[in-house]
Amino acid sequence: MIRNVCILGELGNVVYMKEYAESQTKDRLLDFLVNLSQFISNEEFDGKTEHMNLPSTRIYYTKRDSFTFVFVADRADDPAQIEEKTEQLVERFMKDYANLALASQPLDGFDEVVDEIAVTMVKVAILGFAGVGKTTTLHLLRGETLPLVHDPTIGVSIKKLPTEVENANIVLWDLAGQSRFSILWAKMIANAQVVIIVTDSTLENVLRSKKLVTLVREEVPDAKIIGIANKQDLATALTPERVGQILGIPTYELVAIDISYRDRLIQIIRRAILEGKSESKDRVS
Repeated sequence: MIRNVCILGELGNVVYMKEYAESQTKDRLLDFLVNLSQFISNEEFDGKTEHMNLPSTRIYYTKRDSFTFVFVADRADDPAQIEEKTEQLVERFMKDYANLALASQPLDGFDEVVDEIAVTMVKVAILGFAGVGKTTTLHLLRGETLPLVHDPTIGVSIKKLPTEVENANIVLWDLAGQSRFSILWAKMIANAQVVIIVTDSTLENVLRSKKLVTLVREEVPDAKIIGIANKQDLATALTPERVGQILGIPTYELVAIDISYRDRLIQIIRRAILEGKSESKDRVS
C-alpha cells in the first residue's frame, strides 16, 4: 500500500504532499526527502524511476524537469506496479499542474488525481456457515450499529470499508452461509486477495469449517486465508489457538458484538493483505 506521495520543487520546497498512513516521523521523512531531491539534482535521474529500501518501506523517486516525485510504499508491494503508478502521476502532473506549481498557484483537483492513481482496490471475502456472525463482523468493520436481531444474508452482501483505512479501497463480500448457497461460494471468492473464515468457536462448527479452508485453497490459491474465532465471550468457545490448529491457518479471537475489537480487526486485515502480497511474490520468484 502506498503510504506517502510527495512532490518537491527545485529548491527542495514541498509542492504537494499527501499521507495515507499516519506517521510519527513525518518531519524526519520530509528532511530525508529534501536531501534526496538535492542529491537527485546532481545526478542524471531525469525520466528514470529508482528506489531504495528501508526496514519496512521502499521509497520510489524520479525527477522531471525541476520537480522530484516520491512515493513511499510498503516493501511487500510489487515494484513494477508502484513504478507504473509513479509514471502515471508524473505524466498527469506535468501535463496539467506543473505550470500552476511553478506559478505558486493552487493545484485544484490534483488531490483527486492522486487518489485515483494511488488508491488500491482490495477484495476481502468473509466466508463461514450460517449463524457464526459474519454479517455482525461486517457491521463491526464498517462502524455501524450492530443488529439486535439475526437477519440471515441472502446470496451476497457487498460493502466498502470506510476510507480511513489508509489508501486501500477494501471491498467486503459477506457470503451467505446457508447450505443452499454453497454452490455459489467458489464464484463469490474468485479474485479475493484475502478470505476470512469465520467460525463460532464451537468444535462442531470449526471441524465443518475445515472444508471451507480447502475450498479457498483450491479456488483462490493466491489468497491469504485467516481464521476468526468469533463468540469468544461464550463459555463453550475454543481458544483461537485451538481453532487455528484445527483449521491450519492463522486465527484471531473476536467478539463481533464488541466495538472495541474493530481497530484490531482492521489491522489484522491490513496485515493479511501485506503478507498475501509478500507470499505471492515469493511464489513467483
